[in-house]
Amino acid sequence: MTIDPTPSEPNSKQPSTKRNARGNALALAALGIVFGDIGTSPLYTLSTCFQFSGATPSAGNLLGICSLLVWVLIVVVCFKYVGFIMRADDDGEGGILALLALTGKNRTGYAPIAAGALTTIVIAGAAMLLGDGMITPAISVISAIEGLNVITPAAQAFVVPLSVVILIALFAFQSKGTDAVGKLFGPVMLVWFGAIAVAGVYGILERPEILWAIDPRHGLNFVFHNGPGGFLVLGGIVLAVTGVEALYADLSHFGRAPITRAWYAIVWPSLMLCYLGQGARVIADPKTLSQSFFALSPGWTLYPMIAIATLATIIASQALISGAFTLAEQSVALGLWPRLLIRHTSSLLRGQVYVPAVNWTLAVGCVALVIGFGSSARLASAFGLAVSCTMLATSFAYYAVVRHVWKWSRAQAMPLVAVFIVIDSAFILAGLPKILNGGWFPFLIAGILCAAATTWLEGRRCVAKALAGEEMPIAESLQYLAVNANDAPIMVFLSGHAENMPLLKRHEWVRDRARDQRVVLLSLLPVGVPYVSDTDRIVVDVIEGKITRVVAKFGYMELPEIDPIVRACCDYGIDLERADTSYFYADPKIERATSDPLPAWRRDLFVGMRRIARPLPDDLGIEAERRIELGVTVEV
Repeated sequence: MTIDPTPSEPNSKQPSTKRNARGNALALAALGIVFGDIGTSPLYTLSTCFQFSGATPSAGNLLGICSLLVWVLIVVVCFKYVGFIMRADDDGEGGILALLALTGKNRTGYAPIAAGALTTIVIAGAAMLLGDGMITPAISVISAIEGLNVITPAAQAFVVPLSVVILIALFAFQSKGTDAVGKLFGPVMLVWFGAIAVAGVYGILERPEILWAIDPRHGLNFVFHNGPGGFLVLGGIVLAVTGVEALYADLSHFGRAPITRAWYAIVWPSLMLCYLGQGARVIADPKTLSQSFFALSPGWTLYPMIAIATLATIIASQALISGAFTLAEQSVALGLWPRLLIRHTSSLLRGQVYVPAVNWTLAVGCVALVIGFGSSARLASAFGLAVSCTMLATSFAYYAVVRHVWKWSRAQAMPLVAVFIVIDSAFILAGLPKILNGGWFPFLIAGILCAAATTWLEGRRCVAKALAGEEMPIAESLQYLAVNANDAPIMVFLSGHAENMPLLKRHEWVRDRARDQRVVLLSLLPVGVPYVSDTDRIVVDVIEGKITRVVAKFGYMELPEIDPIVRACCDYGIDLERADTSYFYADPKIERATSDPLPAWRRDLFVGMRRIARPLPDDLGIEAERRIELGVTVEV
């Protein structure tokens, strides 16, 4: 029996005016969630570029660096991500793990994610994003509080304590959901982008020759005529696009159209004007380089600009926090991480989630970074390199998608992806000196996450192989079963799919018991709608009077529970509330493999990860007295 889990599109039948209003509201909310990181990069990027290159703030050098900033936004964001990468979504899900999911998709659904070079590259890229994502809230908040030093140096003693308090408050607010956070932060970021655009125009009017930076020859001239500094400047240039991976990872929170609308209508023009305005201001007065952004706000306008910059930089951390939630949800769905508690916070958009374990892990890491590094300048030295590695991993995964899923020819795919890879590799090579100045931290975090994810993937493969050995085709299992009697006790077998009968092959006593009892094969099917009605909850199929196959559907806003299944089964004459109903499921016991075993530390790590994973019977809420665990030896 085939079940169509095609998700319904919210608002698909609403009038166009309502859809446009919803799209505009999502675009506004996206300003507060998606674009916070990339939108506040003008605060520190220009001065950091000169720091990395060692160049003097001459008119020619300013034209060159501003040209590089203009064109990195065009090439990386407009061309690569908005133009190509963001079109590669997996049923609305974005991010590097969505690309991995697409490569495992076939005509009938999803093939299991297999270990291999591409999987390892993608896992490493996702881990790098989370590693750098831990720095993003820390540097955003501490740089915001350091803005108080412009008013009075006496504020320095309060920078770290205030940053810690704000970070804790920010992470505590995440449980309200992305939509609620976006509604609060979106209008603030709209004011921010308007303010930096106006400030940029002010600078450009002062020295309009900065507009020549739009000519890419100025950027190329800087790269090829400034020795090693002409290449190392890319380690600073990449800070202008560090939020672009979060922009892709947050795709499921709002959808491609609202994000694209917000980018082209508001964010991109504002950033272009701000960078060019800063360049013009420093041409007029080279002494303003260290505070080139605030130099665009003369006189009384400085104070409101500091206030809105403080709010904007706090909000900037939201992009990668939301992206981290999405990556966690995708990791669990792909079997790359143990099952976590995931709360869906919107009935309209499937991708808006909150993951408590990830939220508070990030909170602890961010607080530790603020206390350990103590200043935004030291954090900036460690920032950006790991995201550059994620961008490179995304390029490799995108090539796999266009070649093997979209069936592009090599002649079509290779030139395009080669451009992406060359740019990403240049950012990585130019940022290597950051490793000595704290860049090792996100690599350490990424290494730990990557080792854990690959270990979990390999361990699950071994467990799945062992459990498959305990299953037999339903047609073959019928010989061991008697015709169901309505008054017989019920044996419910929890199965990952409804095509095979688990646990009968090697458990003889289970076969003997099944001859005298009513057998129910229960499988869970997630579907792409928020809620499933009671009338549509289950699909029942009785096979030759011996096996009752029940497929229970749950929407993405629902936690799978046994109670609604029990109620729905009653309508089909299946009384699961009987006192003699038992639920059977596998309990794998991990042992050392006799041939080609995993290293002991990886086996121990897998066992530890299994202990923290939420067991399916716990999620379902099955009473402990009704559970029967059947041991299955698994060699790892």
